[in-house]
Amino acid sequence: MRTVIIGDIHGCADRLQSLLRRIGFDPAQNELILLGNLMDYGPDSFGVYRMVRDLKEAMGKRLVILRGDHDQMLMDANLMTRGQMANSLLWKQNGGNETVRSFKAAGQKVSKAAVWLRDNTRTWYEDLSFLCVHGDIRDEVIWNNSDMDLIWGRQAVLTNDYSGKLCVVGSTPMESPTYLDGSGAESAFHPPCGTWFELPKRGLIALDTGCGKTPEGKLTAMLVENGWMRFEQ
Repeated sequence: MRTVIIGDIHGCADRLQSLLRRIGFDPAQNELILLGNLMDYGPDSFGVYRMVRDLKEAMGKRLVILRGDHDQMLMDANLMTRGQMANSLLWKQNGGNETVRSFKAAGQKVSKAAVWLRDNTRTWYEDLSFLCVHGDIRDEVIWNNSDMDLIWGRQAVLTNDYSGKLCVVGSTPMESPTYLDGSGAESAFHPPCGTWFELPKRGLIALDTGCGKTPEGKLTAMLVENGWMRFEQ
């Protein structure tokens, strides 16, 4: 089965739709893993929410949605939580205002999306060949990592210090998809899009390429099939 992993979407519904079309995504056959940060910053957060919600209904367990820091901020701001007013201010200062405008334009409430995110996101995913988290990983034994690291962290990308079982992460914007071997060195491999490479067994792949955050940002997908990987934007 082909697995498709997509980095941070940040409210760019048109780019998500275009990317899925470009790679020939088949919701009836493929597995899809979203690395989190579905909304905020971009122009159509409601469109992303609606698209992902519909895909989840159609795909069931074959769609995995990881919880990112922006997903967590949205939930903290819109659900009854301790410090909700401060959480709301933090969220709105970090892309939440754009999400509110998108939902208002569609005549919808962000609070419903917050409940849906709470019920349909998780902090990690693992199969035989790789792990996926939104933010950071400290230990390949996944339950040895804190939710704070998995959702909010960035150390593995910034310091290239993770050499455990291959892990695919979002959160830290890169100019292009990046493989880090965990050696601590500054060097990294940037696999060009459109070419198949053998799937590494260890290290880290950073898949967030700045979609929604900057005009130059792109949305990136990683395709995994039969021990090989390919990237598309």
